[in-house]
Amino acid sequence: MATPSTLADPTNRGNKPGDGPLRAGGKPGQILSEEDLPSTRSPQSAKQLPAVSMLRDLYLGTEAVRAAGANYLPQAPGEKPKDYNVRLIRSVFANFFRTTVDGLCGLVFRVDPVLNDDVPPKIAGDRTKKGKGGHVENIDNEGTHIDVFCRDIAADAMTTGHSAIFVEFPKTRGDETRADEDAFGIRPYWLPIKKENILSWRTTVENGVRLLTQVVLQEKTVAPIGTYGEGEVTRYRVLYRDEGVVGFRLLEVNEKNAVVEVDAGLYPTQDEIPIAEVQTSGSRGLFVSHPALLDFGYLNVAHYQQASDYVYAMYKTCAPILFGKCIPGAFDEMGKPVKEVVIGPNTSLFSPDPNGDLKYVSHDGASLGSCKQALDDLKADMGTLGLQMLAPQKRVAETFGAQKLAKSTSDSALSVNARALQDGIEKALYFHARYMGLESGGSVTINRDFEGILMESNVMSAFAQLVNAGMPPEPVVRALMAGGRLTEDTDVDGLIMEWMMGKELDREIPPPVVEAVPVEALEDVE
Repeated sequence: MATPSTLADPTNRGNKPGDGPLRAGGKPGQILSEEDLPSTRSPQSAKQLPAVSMLRDLYLGTEAVRAAGANYLPQAPGEKPKDYNVRLIRSVFANFFRTTVDGLCGLVFRVDPVLNDDVPPKIAGDRTKKGKGGHVENIDNEGTHIDVFCRDIAADAMTTGHSAIFVEFPKTRGDETRADEDAFGIRPYWLPIKKENILSWRTTVENGVRLLTQVVLQEKTVAPIGTYGEGEVTRYRVLYRDEGVVGFRLLEVNEKNAVVEVDAGLYPTQDEIPIAEVQTSGSRGLFVSHPALLDFGYLNVAHYQQASDYVYAMYKTCAPILFGKCIPGAFDEMGKPVKEVVIGPNTSLFSPDPNGDLKYVSHDGASLGSCKQALDDLKADMGTLGLQMLAPQKRVAETFGAQKLAKSTSDSALSVNARALQDGIEKALYFHARYMGLESGGSVTINRDFEGILMESNVMSAFAQLVNAGMPPEPVVRALMAGGRLTEDTDVDGLIMEWMMGKELDREIPPPVVEAVPVEALEDVE
């Protein structure tokens, strides 16, 4: 990355508009309309934000969900704030969402990504020693190995629908040679970009290929304030491609909507904006996606709400209440209590009234059983949605060869995610190589073989419980095949038909009736 010679010193900017004359060498910020501010989100980005916000909270867990308060746990009509706060504190978010995301990523990364032989040695390093000596050993210049980076970016993309990798290069004078860069350790590095931090983008089509011409990224950094304090600073990195020239501008927007340029530079070795999207099975277009686990997230919120009701109902009904009848002197003529009654192992209470009574009363808790069943049903529904990530996609018409393919997980949603991750990593490798003056960054192989996992007995039992709870049997049968418990040539349709006929037979044949034998008859037998 080179720096234009015309760029003024960013520490010597002009004052805000209206603050008086400029400092020597300074330049004023320009007041712009909302449409011209880099902080303005595109409609497509704004539309995706609510779902992203919810899924981020769910992945973080109880602390974030509680902090959101009524967003996930509504306050009931007539419920006092004090009572609501007690219910909120007693409610714990069972994080099935994060467990599912991490579990699915674990299936992909049970085998480490493989850098193929066409990856340049300077990037790949010593392949026999996990990239020792290569850039992959520290792909982000913060000590993260590329295997860990890939897993983190995959989990982030699966959580929200997509993410991105920005391949950056340290700021230089622009006259360093390759030897200088090697001597001083100046090299490309990767930055993960979250979905919500991609504010807007523009594209064009050249020779039938759609290319980015502009993308705006939001960056939040911590800046020192005073002697010991810190504060958050929001900036906007505008990456652009104009007539083959690729560069960036780093901007700030103040409270008066004045835009100030903090930094700027060019990427003379790049022919595209060096940002690679990591898509998922929910992709709907460039930087637009429907999170594959969004419905799962809604079910997890519903489980949290019903679990809160269940726990609070237990709290209200399981504690007995002391009820007294005809206790003399306990109430005045207006019916107000005149003194406290001490209850404990070392005290006693007497009443001369023959109708007096003192006892504990409690709720019978009859409704708690239905609440527990509703929670179990939600768990079964979430299990179904999680398994669908492993289920092969349906086709309208299939040849014999295609049917054989459908019996594997090669076209499952999870497999699509793995393939899209592979494409994103290879694009990032391309940008990485371009910075180094190389034409190609090579290729990588991400695991998409989920059939070699031998399913353990406890997992099989869990699947059986889901089917008995009403879950469709097909995804379970296919999961058993993927787990090595059923052979590849298993007739899935026939097996499901047998199971359904068995269930129907159970309903048609009533259980045997055992008639009671009179005692007299037994005596006669003797």
